[in-house]
Amino acid sequence: MTTTTSVDRLLDGLARFAGRAVVAVFLGFMVLPAAFIGVLSFSEDPYIMFPPQSWGTDRYVEVMTSDTWIRPITLSLEIAAATAVVALAVVVPAMFALKRGRVPGTMAVESAGVAPMLFPIAAYAVGMYAVFAEFGLLGTFWGIVVAHAVHAIPLVIILLSTAMDQIRPELELAAMTMGASRVRAWTGITARLLLPAILAAAIFAFILSFDEAVFITFLGGPGLVTLPKYIFDSVQFGVDPAITAVATLLMVVTAGLMLGATVLRGRSR
Repeated sequence: MTTTTSVDRLLDGLARFAGRAVVAVFLGFMVLPAAFIGVLSFSEDPYIMFPPQSWGTDRYVEVMTSDTWIRPITLSLEIAAATAVVALAVVVPAMFALKRGRVPGTMAVESAGVAPMLFPIAAYAVGMYAVFAEFGLLGTFWGIVVAHAVHAIPLVIILLSTAMDQIRPELELAAMTMGASRVRAWTGITARLLLPAILAAAIFAFILSFDEAVFITFLGGPGLVTLPKYIFDSVQFGVDPAITAVATLLMVVTAGLMLGATVLRGRSR
């Protein structure tokens, strides 16, 4: 009996050690490239080389002061912000109609809204090209916003649908029995409880749009160069050392936004 217990403890210890080793290796593959880029971003060498021969913040200064980088960064921010607003403007009323109304086929409508996630984004962009060409949206700011919003809407639907399922309709009914109208109950109770989830969904839609490079390649034009497309073109035709600073900033900002979105989702629960 004692021998069996010792063997079980040994096997249990080996299993935990193996699990921790796998997690450590996985985290290493994720963290080491980011750390490598972060170190290179503080190099002042004219080319990307490791280890750096000189140190400084010139690459960050170049990113913050050069029109070459400021223009695509500004355009990406504008498109991402507009995408988040459009996605919320579509999904929030739709969720109230589906979750609090009497719309037939609610599950089918939700499934149709999430369906774009199932298609390869490149194939989706090719299909959009024909539609946008017909309506004159190719190479336009709002055309790219519409494409990004269509891509972000499924994620926003999933987040808000889950959040609304956790808000009890009885709260609205209690407010209406005390004299509040249905709209007042929705805005005063449900919308306020849903606000953290709405903010989290907006952050996720913003990040998804900001990092998107396929739609802008297929549907953009010479005057529309977002940051991901500029980075791709720069790597393809000649590596700009400032890319390391941009990549580091993107990782830090994205991690901060994701953390904020996670906190907001926790509050919504």
